[in-house]
Amino acid sequence: MRNNLHKTTAINYTGIGVLNVFLLATAIFLMMYFVIVSNVITSSNYRIGLLSKELSELTEINGVMTAQKLSIEDSSIILNFAQSHYMVQATDITHIFESSNVAAR
Repeated sequence: MRNNLHKTTAINYTGIGVLNVFLLATAIFLMMYFVIVSNVITSSNYRIGLLSKELSELTEINGVMTAQKLSIEDSSIILNFAQSHYMVQATDITHIFESSNVAAR
């Protein structure tokens, strides 16, 4: 009889081996999911920050333009408004503090 010179081994998939492969695949998937979701959240927060900054700049520009508009408006409209609300011109005003708008009559 002839002896078998080549030994072959069969891979037996046991329950524990299959479970280990499944757990490893799950861990890899969860790590990839975490990285992707973290990047999405970070980029969203960055974009929100940029839009907030742009909004504050536009609000400031709007305030400057509103002030310019008010300075250009017809002074007769302002005079009519002041007279209709019984406003008087402030004269002989002394400021309480040098660097503020607080005044005493």
